[in-house]
Amino acid sequence: MSGKERVVFLDRAAFTADELPIPGFEHNWSEYPDTEAVDIVPRLFWATIAITHACPLDAEAIEQLHKLKRIIVTGPAKVDADACVVCGIAVRQLPASDATGLVNLLEALVAEAEH
Repeated sequence: MSGKERVVFLDRAAFTADELPIPGFEHNWSEYPDTEAVDIVPRLFWATIAITHACPLDAEAIEQLHKLKRIIVTGPAKVDADACVVCGIAVRQLPASDATGLVNLLEALVAEAEH
């Protein structure tokens, strides 16, 4: 894989800094306390990995995100699974209480993509 992963957390306020430290792999990290529907596409436009807790991602948004490869859902967010399949985007659901698992999952996904 060439270039750094671009990770965007749409609604970081769901976790404290202690609960979810920024992962250690080489990447660009952006986070927002919360994200309104109108801001989803601009915030994710260059992202390769999106993390959402409660921000829904519908087909209209997903179809505009040509660099996005993975979506990690940590809570009740609704993600259009059919649109993700069509666009080749992998979706992973992670329990909200498993912040350590989120960091581990991100690192494993990046390592997997590099091979």
